[in-house]
Amino acid sequence: MSPDADLLPPEAYTWWVPALGVLLLLLVAAWYVFVHRWTDPARVAERARRRRAPVTMSNNLRQRFAAEVDEHHGRYREGEYDLRELHLELSRTMREFASERIGTDVRAWTRGDVAGYDPTRRIGGLLAQWEEPSFAARSDAEAAESARHAKEVIAQW
Repeated sequence: MSPDADLLPPEAYTWWVPALGVLLLLLVAAWYVFVHRWTDPARVAERARRRRAPVTMSNNLRQRFAAEVDEHHGRYREGEYDLRELHLELSRTMREFASERIGTDVRAWTRGDVAGYDPTRRIGGLLAQWEEPSFAARSDAEAAESARHAKEVIAQW
């Protein structure tokens, strides 16, 4: 008997081994495409330019938003709004202001997304402060202080 007779013939791989290899190669290729597109200097510069270039806003429009803040604060003082409702309305007004300023509807954005388009990050900070009275059983937030901060952001950004 020859020594080759004891050897077994080679077995073929099952179908999923080459399929898994092809899938992994496609995933690696997709990762390289994603990284290249995300870090492409031209695209990075375009995203940064869009974030830093808010739409110019007229004084009349700023005054309209400031008057809306005053109106909400007045309703709070008259007892029409409680502290929670005041902060919800101020948040809505500031989101509308940010939408006008950025040029994109931001009402459904998170406060972090809104803050990402504000170079001063003040709108995101205001929205964060105003969330606490909306969800807390008791709040230490002050209505006059909230309205004053909102008007400062409207005037400065």
